[in-house]
Amino acid sequence: MTGRVSAEEAQRLRLLRWAAGQWKGEWTTRRVQHLYQARFGPGDWRRKARGDLDQLARQGLLIEHGPENQRHFTLNTWNGGSP
Repeated sequence: MTGRVSAEEAQRLRLLRWAAGQWKGEWTTRRVQHLYQARFGPGDWRRKARGDLDQLARQGLLIEHGPENQRHFTLNTWNGGSP
């Protein structure tokens, strides 16, 4: 694995970084699915939304909260809160 991301994934991550910085609050898989459907059209966005949230948490932009089946993420303001 090279660690490279596809153009589609890079586009989704840019959108999610921007949205998390603009709209704050709790980010759930469902909320990201709605964002992706609004921007990219219908599709099965659940796995991509989940993976993108996890990736932004690993990068330090988001903080993960809650148990496995009730997770949500918030903007990491200690990180400057800038996407």
